Amino acid sequence: MFFAEHFGREAKGTQWRTGAMGTAEWTGVRLRDVLERAGLTTDARDVMPEGLDELRIARPMPLAKAKASDTIVALTMNGQVLPADHGYPARVVVPGWIGTASIKWLGRIQVSEEPLHSYWNTHDYVLAGPDYPAVGPADGVPITTMPPTSVIELDWPATVQAGEQTLRGRAYSGEDRVTRVEVRIDDADWQQARLLEPNIAGAWVRWETGWQAQPGEHEIRVRATDAKSHSQPDTVP
Repeated sequence: MFFAEHFGREAKGTQWRTGAMGTAEWTGVRLRDVLERAGLTTDARDVMPEGLDELRIARPMPLAKAKASDTIVALTMNGQVLPADHGYPARVVVPGWIGTASIKWLGRIQVSEEPLHSYWNTHDYVLAGPDYPAVGPADGVPITTMPPTSVIELDWPATVQAGEQTLRGRAYSGEDRVTRVEVRIDDADWQQARLLEPNIAGAWVRWETGWQAQPGEHEIRVRATDAKSHSQPDTVP
């Protein structure tokens, strides 16, 4: 979210910072039911939904992910017909994976016995660099499951009054439910925050903690841990 601050240059594309997060309730049909009705065979390996947008965005997933019980073709969002900007009339929802895997404006689904590739899992949305050797035709390692992440609900930079404050934020993990959020003020010890209900796997959970704010500048850090004991790293990889 703050790529430029860490690496000294902007990542290409939209500079999302903390502006691309949300939680919704999706209703539809399981993707595996659609595939089976279409005659899915045991030789299938990869599944690639494709959107009807101008770019025809498409991103493959292994058959096991496509057949997961929570991977769906969504027809409604929060009990209402899908809004146009969320993929009307149908979109794929792939819980836990990077957002670009949840193809909007679904128009076509390709199934193959061979590995499938697209621009969006070979050149975009891949981890590239010395620590990420290329996988097949990709420039690095395609991003799939989202690791634990967390945000603080404060402006950047923020100004608050000295005295008793309540820090609030959200945390998420693509792997499982978030089980712990910790907050650190400057060089003090990490303190566990309180998680608020509902806390559902695959959704952002709210957290809060008290802080006796002292006059001056402070650095506030937050980290999340999920039920598989995966935690945010202390430094940017």
